[in-house]
Amino acid sequence: MYSISNMRRNSTYKNYINTSLFLCFLLFYNFLSSMYLFLPPLFGVLFLYFIRLFNDSRYYALFFFALVTFVYEIDKRFYPGILFIIYILVYILLFLKIVKIFGKFNIFEILYAPIIYISYFFINFFIMLLYNDNIDIWTPMIFLYILCEIILILVIRWIFGIK
Repeated sequence: MYSISNMRRNSTYKNYINTSLFLCFLLFYNFLSSMYLFLPPLFGVLFLYFIRLFNDSRYYALFFFALVTFVYEIDKRFYPGILFIIYILVYILLFLKIVKIFGKFNIFEILYAPIIYISYFFINFFIMLLYNDNIDIWTPMIFLYILCEIILILVIRWIFGIK
């Protein structure tokens, strides 16, 4: 006889649902940040989510994550694909070396936000120079975004107990 104590809860679609809800939240947040310019674009937080997806081998979610970043970049009048490429480069060139040295996630996560912001806007600036675009992307708001994201990453680490 099959007992109830041996039954397990089916969590097959839990990752799909969580990823879908998070990506929908990102799209909604993107539209809000278009209306309210003081909201940071969450590049650092998204990089930590990118790391989580990549380490969990959830490549289906990485595909949709890349689509959301493309929508974000097109909405902000940047060149699509640069943010995802920067995530991959920072992951390969920096993140893997830091994890290898320290063995796990650590407080250096707060340095990813400034690195990603500066490299993203630096690359976009040079591409705009190549195409003779007249958009000024170097504003003091970038530094405010970096500061807000560092605080947000520290709060997320504190809430989830990441050490």
